[in-house]
Amino acid sequence: MTIQKKISGIILLVIASLVMVGATAAAEGPATDESDRQRVDVTVYNQDLALVREIRAVELPEGSFQLEFQDVPARIDPTTLLVNVAGRTGLELLEQNYEFDLMSRDKILQKYVGKRIAWIQEDSTRIEGTLLGIASGPVYEVAGEVVFEVPGRMALPALPENLRARPTLVWQARTERSGEAEIEASYLTGGFSWHADYVLHLDEKGERAGLQAWVTVENRTGASFREANLLLVAGDINRARPRMMMEIADSPMAMKAGGRGGFVEESLYDYHLYTLQRPTTLLNNQIKQVSLFEADGIEVTKHYRLKAAPGLFRGSGSLHQQSPVEVSYSFENKQDNQLGMPLPAGTFRVYGRSESGARQLLGEDRIGHTPTKEEIDLTVGKAFDIVAERVRTDARRVADNVHRSTFEITLRNHRDEDVVVEVLEQVGGYWEVVQSSQDYRKVSASELAYDVAVPSDGETVLTYTVEVKY
Repeated sequence: MTIQKKISGIILLVIASLVMVGATAAAEGPATDESDRQRVDVTVYNQDLALVREIRAVELPEGSFQLEFQDVPARIDPTTLLVNVAGRTGLELLEQNYEFDLMSRDKILQKYVGKRIAWIQEDSTRIEGTLLGIASGPVYEVAGEVVFEVPGRMALPALPENLRARPTLVWQARTERSGEAEIEASYLTGGFSWHADYVLHLDEKGERAGLQAWVTVENRTGASFREANLLLVAGDINRARPRMMMEIADSPMAMKAGGRGGFVEESLYDYHLYTLQRPTTLLNNQIKQVSLFEADGIEVTKHYRLKAAPGLFRGSGSLHQQSPVEVSYSFENKQDNQLGMPLPAGTFRVYGRSESGARQLLGEDRIGHTPTKEEIDLTVGKAFDIVAERVRTDARRVADNVHRSTFEITLRNHRDEDVVVEVLEQVGGYWEVVQSSQDYRKVSASELAYDVAVPSDGETVLTYTVEVKY
């Protein structure tokens, strides 16, 4: 063998080695998707926020590689990532990239601005040109001319780099040895929300009621979570600007499996946590309802209320108006009233029964987070058969900052039963009742109240004079 042939052989061997090294460097690293999940916990807050904790079993190579953590929510906050690793691989994360430049027609065309593309004709021939821009619609250069439309099917030589079909966390990683590892990843994501929906169904007399509570969970994160352990936090947490929380720990993970059944409530510091005792699937773009609890035999009280606006007590002109009388139902959230549990914020829908026995909607109202031993008061609508007529019979300025007003309020009851109407007057300022036809209650520094009994198919007239200093 000549020296020249030996040199040629060495060159070919070097080139082959470089090609092999390049192929190895370019080889894709391991990837994990939702099919590798061993467990996933989703804790949903009331503020478009969820904490996701998932455990995936992944087969890892030895050395340095790129690990793709797929099927994460499109609205993930990657700066909140917390990673724990169980196993003997000694996995270490060196760098993280959140890649969310998702594949679409416009994104692909953006990558080809300034590059050659082709159009396939019906006879299989091709027209070639250059994509000049797509800002307000595509513009092409074909055969030295600028055109806006080209016949045929557009054909691109390859997909551009760095475009993905779904959001992905890409980690530059390193291991001490190959093998299977359990990766526990926790992160915050937007797109999750929940609220409570309540159905209060009254008996025929409107004195007792049954209550059904439902949890409505909405998933708009861009990811699905199958067979997830669902936890709900009731309460408003304070949120600061996100901080990096990446951490690696090579230690076993304690996993506690949930049982079967409905929600179990517990105190969580200054909040309340509701844990569903069975797995459930939370699909992307899905609204799911799960039963929270049921109660029966709740004592309720009906109220009629007439409310006045504060501006009435500064006016000096004539006033003659009819005002609506509100209808509400209240009940105590106590154990001796078949309840006594924290009620998450949500919407109450109140139903009654017609003479045929069919349920009919009476109205709905919202409540905030309500602890035990508190009263729930639900305004459902305005009374049809109770009329309130208000007349300002006298108004004068006693001093520069003192107004005296006299009101006559006529309450007419067209129902076949006696009622009591609570008249609430938002007086404001420093006030004093100087004359009144009935006893009143001082509700607060700016509000007085009357409990006015109105007989069936009759009327009651309330008159009072109040002096207000501003």
